[in-house]
Parts: sequence; C-alpha cells; structure tokens
Amino acid sequence: MIDSIGVVPLYVQDQDLYVDFYVNKLGFELRFDKEVRPGLRWIEVGLPGQHANIGILSAAANPDRPALTNWATLHTTDLTKTRAELIARGVEVGEPIPAPWGPFAMVTDPEGNEFILAEVPL
Repeated sequence: MIDSIGVVPLYVQDQDLYVDFYVNKLGFELRFDKEVRPGLRWIEVGLPGQHANIGILSAAANPDRPALTNWATLHTTDLTKTRAELIARGVEVGEPIPAPWGPFAMVTDPEGNEFILAEVPL
C-alpha cells in the first residue's frame, strides 16, 4: 500500500531562482540542498506540515531527460485571500476561473511554467 507522495521532480534552468520563488514567495520550506555528485545539485522544498516535496532539479545537469511539461496543482481553502497574498509578493497569478469543482487560478513561475491554484474545502 502506498502511504504518501515523496518527491515530484521539477526540471528548471535556474535552481536558485526557484528556491527563492518557492521559499520566499510561496511559503515553502527548504528541506534539502546538496551537491550529491559533481555538477548535480539536489534541492527539495515542501509545505510546512506536509510530507510531499518538490525536487528542484537542473535541466542542464540532466540532458538525457526528454522535454517535460512541468505542472502541479496546489490547494488553498481561500483562493481570493491566497491570490492577493501571492500577488503582493510579486507572483504572477491569473484571474479566478469558476469550475464545477471550485474556483482556481493559474500561477506562472519564473521560467513561465504554469500551475493551478485551486480552492478546495478542508
């Protein structure tokens, strides 16, 4: 039986830019940051109180990886409030979009990848 999600990889051009984005703008915590072998820096960030991590990995250090589309869905119980907080921190967040499962907005990261910020009840 699977108990939890461990790490979801995100291949990026600038790892430091992403650490700043996830930690200082989105409120994640830095959980691991180490050069695991020459030229390969492994970084993990995650939300406080959660077990799942995002692995911020260098696209240049992994040239054998096929081109990937990075995306994820992050949940909030108050889309309006969270959207305003992120915009105040300089994060690009689209207008709320109504949906049968609840409103959501698209968030754009520093390299143009989009992810979904969805309002879900607790």
